[in-house]
Amino acid sequence: MKNILIAAGIVSTAAVGAILYMRNRNKTAQLAHDAADAAGDAHEGIRKYFRKANREAKREMNHAMS
Repeated sequence: MKNILIAAGIVSTAAVGAILYMRNRNKTAQLAHDAADAAGDAHEGIRKYFRKANREAKREMNHAMS
């Protein structure tokens, strides 16, 4: 009897975990998508900054050589 109760507790815990995972799956996917969007925006900002810095450095170098 004791083994049956332990097994029932383990099975019910696994079922509750699966149900909670299924309920929150869309939220987790949305958070991952939002994080990827934010990382992409940061990447574009950094690329823009480095392109601008590169142009300015080339301009300064050309002015120094002339």
